[in-house]
Amino acid sequence: MPAPLSDRPAGQTALTVTFRDGEFDPKRIEIEAGRAVRFVNESEGPVWPASNIHPTHQIYTEFDSKAPVPPGGTWELAFERAGFWRYHNHLDPSHSGLVVVTRDEGQAAVVPLVLGSDVPTFETLGAVSPGDAIDLFRDDTLLGRYLEVYGPAVVVSLLSEYQSRISTDCHQRAHEAGRIAYDLFGALAFSLAGHECHAGAYHGATEALFRDRGTANLHADVGVLCGSSPNSFFRHQCVHGVGHGLMAWTSYELLDTLELCDRLEDRTNQRSCYSGAFMENIVGGLAGTMGHYTEFVSDDPHFPCNILGETYLPSCYFYQSTRMVQLFGGDFAKVAAACAEAPRGSHYVCFQSMGRDVGGATRGNPARAIELCSNAQESTNRLDCLSGAVQDSFWDAGGADDALEFCALLEQDKAKTRCYATIIPRAHQIYQDPADTAYDGSSLCRHSETCPRGLGSDRS
Repeated sequence: MPAPLSDRPAGQTALTVTFRDGEFDPKRIEIEAGRAVRFVNESEGPVWPASNIHPTHQIYTEFDSKAPVPPGGTWELAFERAGFWRYHNHLDPSHSGLVVVTRDEGQAAVVPLVLGSDVPTFETLGAVSPGDAIDLFRDDTLLGRYLEVYGPAVVVSLLSEYQSRISTDCHQRAHEAGRIAYDLFGALAFSLAGHECHAGAYHGATEALFRDRGTANLHADVGVLCGSSPNSFFRHQCVHGVGHGLMAWTSYELLDTLELCDRLEDRTNQRSCYSGAFMENIVGGLAGTMGHYTEFVSDDPHFPCNILGETYLPSCYFYQSTRMVQLFGGDFAKVAAACAEAPRGSHYVCFQSMGRDVGGATRGNPARAIELCSNAQESTNRLDCLSGAVQDSFWDAGGADDALEFCALLEQDKAKTRCYATIIPRAHQIYQDPADTAYDGSSLCRHSETCPRGLGSDRS
């Protein structure tokens, strides 16, 4: 049964939100802190009001009826925390609403968010016992230890690898990994996590941030969230992860998320946030089994890019090729043709995006990746595809050998030069301590006799 009605000051009536015809009415309600909201079910089936993010409801844990409210039933909650509290019907998360709670004049202001900037060093993960792999899905202590020792990206990848072996889905467990990672590393959790498990770790980190901070200071917090990242690579990863989390928090209202991204302090961070939002729209929003739904995908390979202003077009097309791959059944010739139909100014990002998808589809087979990029008819577009594909192989230190092999296989000088010009700056960003690495940015080229003259400082 639903939780009992909350206490409220004598004489103060609750405001009413009615659920009927598959919608909460009104969808947005604004109240003062301490005021109660009564949810009335006038539909023919049950409804389960609960705070975002689905399915874990961790941002405002009290905002959860804990059980379905039957037809004709009610559930009531007094909102004590100021902020923007988005919620959904747990039984069908496409039904959503928003409660805005204004701060009482006597409440203290939210303390500004302060972040550290040190990137932790993680151990290399060796062989994982089947027992540990299974226990990562049920033992929070073990999960936390793995996160601290091996890092969030490795752990989320491990969850993704083992989910099919134990017949479970890793999304919800990745939520928990993201929450623990936030407790361990603060905002760096957004740059240290990975996209696997339908971006569950980003969702969990966002839950932990909003549970810790609330949402009353949301715009200011988003503005400083990744400002202390050590370089542009990690800063992009961090803000990109924030974009993922904001999409889940807004119940996949893409335009609302883009508006929040616009609150960031500079165009670089705004674009990084857009990129997370657009990726989540496609990768997370289509994961119906996870209860995440988006209205911003269709059978049109250019939607939603073709309904947005030019400000958002490059970021949109940088993930639109993934939708094209889905629509065309992995036929990269058709993906290349669709990218060529995009606005001319978006060709660069669409073909880079195609390259990223090519890289994901040909992991460990650079020759095949190069062959698929040849579907791009114009030489400039083909170079962009190759650049995107080699970047996809080099997101961490473990990808250096693959990236070098990729560049060495290219036959045309222009393509080879573009390839090395792509991976050498990436090496500078990935390797924080060149003295302790096999490939630092300045000496990467000495490991390949085909490296173009002038790209490596120790090449003569």
